[in-house]
Amino acid sequence: MTSVLMIASLILRGVYAVLPVCSLSVFLLRGGLRLKRTIITAWISGIILTGAVLGVYVASTGGTMSYAQVGLAIYWGVSLILLLKGMDWILRIGVRKLTPDHNAGYRSFWRWGIHGLRVMLFAGFTLPWVMSAVMVYRPKVVSMSVDSPAGVLNLDYETIGFRTPDGIHIAGWWIPSKSFSTTTVVLCHGLGASKASAWTMLRMLHDAGVHVLTIDLRAHGSSGGQLSTFGASEWQDVIGAVDYLKSHFPDESHRLIVVGASMGGASAIEATASDPRIDGVVVIGCFSSLVDLSRYISDRYMIFPLNLLTRYLAMPMACLHSGYNLFEVNPGNRVQAVWPRPVMVIHGFHDEIIPFEQGRKLYEKAFFPRWSKFVVGTHNEVLDDPTVIKDVVDFVLNSKSNAVVQTERVCREPAGR
Repeated sequence: MTSVLMIASLILRGVYAVLPVCSLSVFLLRGGLRLKRTIITAWISGIILTGAVLGVYVASTGGTMSYAQVGLAIYWGVSLILLLKGMDWILRIGVRKLTPDHNAGYRSFWRWGIHGLRVMLFAGFTLPWVMSAVMVYRPKVVSMSVDSPAGVLNLDYETIGFRTPDGIHIAGWWIPSKSFSTTTVVLCHGLGASKASAWTMLRMLHDAGVHVLTIDLRAHGSSGGQLSTFGASEWQDVIGAVDYLKSHFPDESHRLIVVGASMGGASAIEATASDPRIDGVVVIGCFSSLVDLSRYISDRYMIFPLNLLTRYLAMPMACLHSGYNLFEVNPGNRVQAVWPRPVMVIHGFHDEIIPFEQGRKLYEKAFFPRWSKFVVGTHNEVLDDPTVIKDVVDFVLNSKSNAVVQTERVCREPAGR
């Protein structure tokens, strides 16, 4: 199943790669005015659509984007529109085939009915297809601020890079402790963020006397790749970080704790479950099941019947775009494989992106030793909350693997809950 999905995904990427070039060739070599008009419309629509998406994306992240990334995104956007135009052309041919050639009155009635069905089918396909493509493809945004630990926190650091087991280049910062320590924390950011997205966490961990390696997950920051898979492949980035630390800083990484936020949390759990060299894991604002999360988002932000289209079609289409079975991204199931190493689950009651119930389910599925920190706060507020980070530091310094002793649960609930 996985190999078939990957082959289908590679074919789709090939189609995306050649469509704009083919459309330009057809435009220059063939004289059909209607076809040329269609190609021009597709290019203009693709440029406008991509520009709007990039504008929102850059504004929301407060960063900037290289010309190469802008050009690549526009090329991909034009290809997406051309593909949708092709799908609509196939549906129009089907309409002609189904329209009878006799009885003018009946033919007119039938034609309008078939055209209505074509519009419904095209609209029903377009929304989840575009959503799945936008979910998976990640244009890389670079922070506009002084983007280094030296500039922001006045800390010594080293820019490092390594290859993951599947060959993706990952960039990161190695921030050594001022004093000798055998503990290292690997920081993994969430979707759309970067290694420079958790300054408060980095500062407090450094002040606690531990080494920190913060990385750009694939398709983010300075790392390679353009496709995000919500943890289905990103866990290999964490494994690559562990390989790098064990080979370059073996004494400093005698004890390894992975801290991941949101998608980074899902990656951290999968990596910890797969690699016994990791000694514990902390997840912040992480989902328990990607399928459940996608259905929650569809029902919350889409009206009927659009919510049904995105709920049941967007995930399979995202699998096709990414080449991974995203239905298997289930940290709630994998967290049990972390045992007997300690797990800490942190979540905000007012998380507007990943509902609190997802965090609670993730905690309840974990075996002891397990810690929790449930606080008042939104998705991003929790990540920068000093009281939360203080407990993370305590976990990093004091948690131990213990299959028998039940660790006390730390929980702070809002008044009136």
